[in-house]
Amino acid sequence: MTGAGELHFMSGFGIKSDDNATPDGVDAVAVAPADFPEPGMDVGVIKDKPLISTRVISDIMMCADGVAIFVSALVAKWAYIVVVLENAPQIEPYAIIGIVGAVLAVGTMRYRGLYDFNVLNDIRGQTKLILIGLAVAALMLVAIGYLLKISDQYSRGWFITWFAISAALVFTSHFINARILRWLGALGAFARNIVIYGSGDIAQNFIRRVSISLPNVQVIGIFDDLPQGQKGQVPVAGGLSDLIAFGQRRRIDEILIAMPMTNELRLANLVEQLSLLPVDIRICPTATAFRTPPKKLLDYGGLAVLELERRPMEGWGSIIKNVEDRCLSFLLIIAFAPFLLLIALAIKLDSKGPVIFKQRRHGFNHEVFNLYKFRTMFVTEDEPKVKQAQRDDPRVTRLGRFLRKTSLDELPQLFNVLKGDMSLVGPRPHALAHNEYYSTVLGRYANRHKVKPGMTGWAQVNGFRGETDTPEKMRGRVEHDLWYIENWSVWLDIKILIKTPFYGFVGSNAF
Repeated sequence: MTGAGELHFMSGFGIKSDDNATPDGVDAVAVAPADFPEPGMDVGVIKDKPLISTRVISDIMMCADGVAIFVSALVAKWAYIVVVLENAPQIEPYAIIGIVGAVLAVGTMRYRGLYDFNVLNDIRGQTKLILIGLAVAALMLVAIGYLLKISDQYSRGWFITWFAISAALVFTSHFINARILRWLGALGAFARNIVIYGSGDIAQNFIRRVSISLPNVQVIGIFDDLPQGQKGQVPVAGGLSDLIAFGQRRRIDEILIAMPMTNELRLANLVEQLSLLPVDIRICPTATAFRTPPKKLLDYGGLAVLELERRPMEGWGSIIKNVEDRCLSFLLIIAFAPFLLLIALAIKLDSKGPVIFKQRRHGFNHEVFNLYKFRTMFVTEDEPKVKQAQRDDPRVTRLGRFLRKTSLDELPQLFNVLKGDMSLVGPRPHALAHNEYYSTVLGRYANRHKVKPGMTGWAQVNGFRGETDTPEKMRGRVEHDLWYIENWSVWLDIKILIKTPFYGFVGSNAF
């Protein structure tokens, strides 16, 4: 049913997924039934522990096994050939065979499912797979050596010693890893929070199957536009608007649409409103007769579920993006420190008022943070109604005109990036008043908050910079922002950063 990816269970404390659909890189923590939202309850903003990416753990173990098998070939060469046989052949032929053997062994073990997360936390289930992987690699190397007529160049004693050391290292690393994963699992590090929209038989069937098969998938609430009340052990906490508000206060990993829907337009409107949250959105295919291109087909305890939206920048992408932001922002702050001090001094000499202007903006998942800028006006605004700067605006200071024209007033946002409120590249954050207005005018405007806001972005280097005084200009900016979110890569970030000094900082639209 799932194509290339075979579905597996996380033994004892995991979730069920395929290799390509494992819900990784998601921030979540298990929530006890006592923590379920009651109808009308204001839970406030709760910072849950981040979920450890299971895909990253699997990739690390795969790389560790490959390195262990390769190193074992070199250790065996030294231990058997140099010490026992007192011979000193060249290392290159053994290194080449070591690389080939590592690729064959790891490839076989991956194909057999060793690196599925449910297997990694069960040492007994790994024993057979490790032995099969090493045995297949050994047999294939023997066959390759025979076909290429190079087997006489390598000692059989070295070959046996190599795979004996490899088995010892791989078994030891997997045993230690399994113990660590069990300890982390007991702390709830791999728990996944699910909210269900819909409270009928489909929702109850899903909860029943999950409770039996997937102990670390926690259903933390049911939302429905039908009358509220108790459905099993989980209360119906409210309708669609309550679900969205709840998602902005708690860390939700997935929203499951579990209701019969034969109206395609109604489903499209529902998904559009839910998609502003940075979560996976999935639907049980038995619950709908609509035609839509799902991203993945998953299996939850034998129940087929369609994935409609996918959380952006998860797993390694999230880690790389965070490292990129923190490291580059730190280096840029150090490099620009003298320049920042000169600008600060010039602002104090040019006009009265603070050097830094702080304004509240919406960040990731609509969280409010203080954005830093060099002050460029005689007055600072952070009111419900904010008027954008216009050409020849009398509020802008003499120095401010230059800073705004060159975007040098944005440099203090490097500290926002270092703090983790922003990214170097991402959708530009707008004033709260603009967010409220354009969220009602442009349907997918709020989807920009599925990632952190950035100092520069795809929209800025494509000419959408400066005043957005019409819905058409904002629509163009939003379309570019959403394209960036859906197509993000490290190389795209690098491309935008390179283009920013030429297209994103200086332009006729800035004043």
